[in-house]
Formats: sequence, structure tokens, C-alpha cells
Amino acid sequence: MLDIKLVAIDMDGTLLDPSLQITQHTINQLNDMMERQIEVVVCTGRTISELPEEMKQMPAIKYIITANGGVIWDRHALKIIYENQIPHDKAMEIIEILQPYDMRIEAFAMGRVFIEQNCYDHFKDYGGENFEDFLLNSRTPIDSMYEFIKAYDKPIDKFNLFFKTVEERKAAWDTCVANGFTVTSSFEQNMEVNAATANKGMALKALASHLDIEQQHVMAIGDQLNDMSMLSYAGFPVAMGNAITPVKNIASYITKPNSEDGVAYAIQHLLIEGDL
Repeated sequence: MLDIKLVAIDMDGTLLDPSLQITQHTINQLNDMMERQIEVVVCTGRTISELPEEMKQMPAIKYIITANGGVIWDRHALKIIYENQIPHDKAMEIIEILQPYDMRIEAFAMGRVFIEQNCYDHFKDYGGENFEDFLLNSRTPIDSMYEFIKAYDKPIDKFNLFFKTVEERKAAWDTCVANGFTVTSSFEQNMEVNAATANKGMALKALASHLDIEQQHVMAIGDQLNDMSMLSYAGFPVAMGNAITPVKNIASYITKPNSEDGVAYAIQHLLIEGDL
């Protein structure tokens, strides 16, 4: 049986099913695993205010890695234990170099998501139709992103961007990379910009060190490009059945898709029944 002490689980496309819910079967398997003294950390591109209601049924999950590794929250103590954010001057630089592009830009800060009012009113122009209720209920409209960041004068967790075309996204992506920022994605028309050294893998490594858990005792489960750093770090990487090919290529095990309780299946077969 695998000797796993910490399991990092991505949220969208992994822990959540296609309707953005956590099934009761998955909740039961997670609670069963935690009763066996295996620590669980949810590792997401979201911020802390965007966590689903089902998380309340899992109070034993103490740690949340948010903003693609920008922040680690201790839910029990209600405090941040790790930060790798975008400094204010670099946040201003990002806003300036991205101004030529046609996009919807969101800033993650203070555990919230800020978006320009015009983009909020026309968010469907840049994708997101499948998440309309979630997006409208979890965003805070502001007048101007540039003026907001300028006045905020503090580090930003990450920027989240959406484009009308993949060509526009590629151009913006290349610009950010050329200027030294970490860029990743969680679906086709999306782009996420973090501090130069921030990613899920670095945050997972920091949490494992905090918990005094060695790398070979860490499992990570994910499906998208922004999960690759944590799967690369984990001693036992698991890809979802719905994962993109590069994620599957680095996995030691491929579970079922999120539409078929893939996380629960992996937990049951790898950690509870011990098929390996």
C-alpha cells in the first residue's frame, strides 16, 4: 500500500463535478481518508471566498492553497501562513503591458476577486457562460482596474484573464512570459498570471515542509496546466480521466473523470483499499 501522508487536490475539473458541486460520495471518501490521519489540502486557482458550500461539510480540511500557489490559508486559525504574491510595482507593470489586449481581467486580493464594471456587465463576451451564476455572485465590480491597483498599493495574489480568441491569449501570454511572470491556464480561453516564483508546486512544497512531510509521502491530483507543478513535485502524481494530455503524461496513475467521482475513486483504490 502507498505510504501517503498528504494529498493535494485541485478543485475545478478535479474535486468538483461538471456542475461545480462536490458529490456526497466524494465527501464521504475524503472524510474516511482524513480519519486515517492523512492530511488533505485543496489546491486551487480560486481565492478563499470562492470555496464551495460543500467545504463546510469537511471541517477537517485545515489548509487551502489558493490563487495557484500565491497564498496558503489555515482555515482553523483563519490566517495566512504562506504568501508568494505579485509585488505592487510588478502588478502595475502587468496592468500596463496587458492594456493593448482585448480581455476581461480580474485581480485576486484580500480573499476576493475584483473586476471592472464594464467586464462584469458583459462577461459572456469573453467566455464563462457555463459558470454565469458563480461568476456573477463571486466578483466585486470596480470602475477601473488600473486605478484600483494603483490605489490598493499592496501585493496582488494573482491576475485572472479571459480572451475572446486563443490567438489574443497567446499574444498576451508571450508578453507576460517575456517580462518574467509565471503564466498558466485552467481552460482554453483563460490565462492566469502569478509572481515569478509562484505556482501550486512551490506552495505544496512549502506546506509539506511546514507539516514535516517528506516529498515521497505526498500525492497530488489534478487535470490542467496549472496543476502540473504540484504533480511534478508530488511523490505520487494522479491525473484525472478528463485531464489534458501533458498532465496524464507525468502521472503515475490515471483515475476516472470528474463526472464519475474520479477523486473518490482514486482515494478508495489507492489509499483505502490499497490496490497498489
